[in-house]
Amino acid sequence: MTGALARGQMTEKVHAIAYWLLPEAAAREVFLREIRRRARQFGAPLFEPHVTIFIAPENSGAPLEVLRELGPVDIELAIHSIRFSEQFTKTLFVQFERNSVLQQLGDAIWRTEGARNRYLIDPHLSLLYAKLPSKTKQRLADNIRLPFRKVGFTSICVMRCARPTTRAIEVEQWKLLAP
Repeated sequence: MTGALARGQMTEKVHAIAYWLLPEAAAREVFLREIRRRARQFGAPLFEPHVTIFIAPENSGAPLEVLRELGPVDIELAIHSIRFSEQFTKTLFVQFERNSVLQQLGDAIWRTEGARNRYLIDPHLSLLYAKLPSKTKQRLADNIRLPFRKVGFTSICVMRCARPTTRAIEVEQWKLLAP
């Protein structure tokens, strides 16, 4: 096996179906401004502000049926803090308080999907996907001021994405499956 082929096989990713909770319009605009500003500043990818509430294997159930069964969504999450991590998809993020209503929504998707594994929701909304030094991430987190302490979420979409997502090009390849 050649080195290039071996490298190509190592980078091949598994794909998953992700259910995202989307913020209401006013909060979405605030988050989008932050995401765009950071993306320009660091040459990072753009993405829709969201809270992941369930991840299923790519060959799982029918997302449109799952969304139909769930019906309308209206959840309010309280902001806990602005944080950062070494994980690419949690470079810089808004951490929300855990919420039983949110977990019940995730569990409803789990049951409807017929998935094997329950998904424990870590409610956060990322503001930047990039590889940065810890000092830079700390400075960014310290300087973010949001004009609200609670955020309303009023819709769900379903995305196809690489799992795990570790590079900008993978973010750019995400695909909307159901609004």
